Amino acid sequence: MQRGQQSPLSYLKAASGGEIVVRLKNGIEIAGRLRSFDDMMNLVLESAKERDPHSKEVKRHVGTLFIRGNNVLFITVEE
Repeated sequence: MQRGQQSPLSYLKAASGGEIVVRLKNGIEIAGRLRSFDDMMNLVLESAKERDPHSKEVKRHVGTLFIRGNNVLFITVEE
């Protein structure tokens, strides 16, 4: 990694406790508060909810959710 660049895990660390959206490889989109993560990008979300990826409409409330890192397509941080 070049000087001045941050690792992907440093972005997750900065987002810890905040709202994120996770798109899974199967197309499901989950929004929730990032409670914890590890080096394999396994995630624990609180107040998680499944959303429609196009309309952002909530399909169902999941609560606390563990997501294995190998299922993650991408993660965005909600502002």
